[in-house]
Amino acid sequence: MSNYQRISCEDHSIYELVIMRGQSMNVEIDGEVVSIKPIDVTTKEGSEFLVYLDDQAHQQTIRADLVTIQK
Repeated sequence: MSNYQRISCEDHSIYELVIMRGQSMNVEIDGEVVSIKPIDVTTKEGSEFLVYLDDQAHQQTIRADLVTIQK
């Protein structure tokens, strides 16, 4: 993916900690702040993807650079 931007080490660490603790977090996706429960960070074809449960407990996958953590 030519326009992919690697996520920061800080953001990756935040995702890993939230996943290990089984917590939810607020993030911005497509300009909207939503609460998600991250369950994995994966790599495919050189890009990182965030796998999470949305507010309806449906599993979703999104390219990690398209998500902004609300700190």
